[in-house]
Amino acid sequence: MKTFTKKILPYLIASLLVIGFWKMWTWTDNYAWNPEGKELLMLDIALTSIFFYKTIFWLVTANFFVFGLLQLRKRNFKTAGAVIVLTLIYHFTVGQVIDKKCAFHYYSVFHNQSVAEGYIVRPIEEAGKEIGPILTEKIEDKQMKYRPYAILGLQKIDYQPATDLMGQILFDKTEQEVYRADAYETLRTFDNEISNKLIREFKHQAKDSIENKVIELGEYFYENREK
Repeated sequence: MKTFTKKILPYLIASLLVIGFWKMWTWTDNYAWNPEGKELLMLDIALTSIFFYKTIFWLVTANFFVFGLLQLRKRNFKTAGAVIVLTLIYHFTVGQVIDKKCAFHYYSVFHNQSVAEGYIVRPIEEAGKEIGPILTEKIEDKQMKYRPYAILGLQKIDYQPATDLMGQILFDKTEQEVYRADAYETLRTFDNEISNKLIREFKHQAKDSIENKVIELGEYFYENREK
């Protein structure tokens, strides 16, 4: 019995650490400071889904890693090497699938959260680039909740496929100045061939005070935004 307990103890500890970490990381209270209406329910659903996917994924990763380390300790180098390689392959291939599964749930957290301004972009950063296509689609809606933070989120995750959309917002005279300035800042942050071309074109054709104000505000955002 003692031998069996000793064998499973490292796996048990690793599993408890994984479960505990994701339980704390996905607490609803982290994102619901002043919930209204159905926000709390939607957050519970989204965060429970994230907890399920992330915990299962990391349980497998952690326990494979523990097994590999134990094999190293026993000097079973071939077995340990094979296990570590398989763990890395699993981590990066299945990890992409898990990130895609969680992307919509992270967007639901972003949409339904009620936190201080400095924390609004956090779900986007936690989701990573897989949330990019969702944000790009949603940002086209001018009435989108937290729209400027969604644009900022695209900057944070460096989602460069949104370059064309940012160009559309920047050149759209029906958009509010602040959104155009946000798009300008994002293009400056992307710093790719297309974004730089769009910036140059906008500066060249800027004729009135509104467009000059967009440039001034966009440059101010870019220079003063926390990196």
